[in-house]
Amino acid sequence: MRKALASILILGVLMLSSICHANGPGTTAASFLEIGIGARPTAMGDAYTALSSDGTSLYWNPAGLTYLKTREISATYNSWFGGIRQGYLSFALPLSHGCVALGTNYVDMGKIDGRDEMGNPTGDFTCSDTHVFFGYANRFKNISWGVTVGWLQDAIGEDKKNTFLGTLGFLYPVTNSATVGIAAQNIGSRLGEDPLPLTLRAGVSAKFENITLAHDVVKPKDDEMYYCFGAEWDLGSSFALRAGYKTNQDIGEGITAGIGFKMERTRVDYAYVPYGDLGSTHRISFGIKF
Repeated sequence: MRKALASILILGVLMLSSICHANGPGTTAASFLEIGIGARPTAMGDAYTALSSDGTSLYWNPAGLTYLKTREISATYNSWFGGIRQGYLSFALPLSHGCVALGTNYVDMGKIDGRDEMGNPTGDFTCSDTHVFFGYANRFKNISWGVTVGWLQDAIGEDKKNTFLGTLGFLYPVTNSATVGIAAQNIGSRLGEDPLPLTLRAGVSAKFENITLAHDVVKPKDDEMYYCFGAEWDLGSSFALRAGYKTNQDIGEGITAGIGFKMERTRVDYAYVPYGDLGSTHRISFGIKF
């Protein structure tokens, strides 16, 4: 049985790797898809592929939806640098066979000064990105698998481009305390003339009483591989401290931190993520189970 499950997991890794290879190199579009969602994951340095188990699983690893036992609404607000704002909202519904979820990710880049070819002002215009996606997850033996399919629109002034994309992921509990996960994010064709930012993630997490450790290896299609490390320290049943670190990044490399509160069926999380000379970002997330 263990050999069969291991074979399935290896097959999944090979399949995701072939997806990344098939898309080939090139300049990517919709870079907002690379902005991590949720205060808990980003506070832990984006090391969340094997920890994914809440409403943000639609983004990180849809297989994590199988760990939801009740309906859940998740919301995140991200005050990014340069006046960029990001909002995320999802609803997850566990079923007798699997779990379904619906989510939306919206990024507002504010007003931009328009200029013609001669550099003369032409008036302000707005830029925004919208991603709406549906997810489904289930289990095969001990392996959780999940998939999302979605629609994306990139709007720059009156110019709007649309495309479809998806994410595929797996989770496998190696022991009662350790889990491995893999996910391929942003699988799709093109947005206009440019391909989407396909990303392959592989991670492992381990829980030791009140300490949780996580590590991800991430390979974006057009960038070098980088590494994410995260830790969470539960202080009782209602409060948690978090920290993380990301390597080999042009922006966003370094230490991240955050805290979390749980109040019965409600949770509130905060993350602080510095970006060097570009400034610091702040994320706050809410989750309600009912």
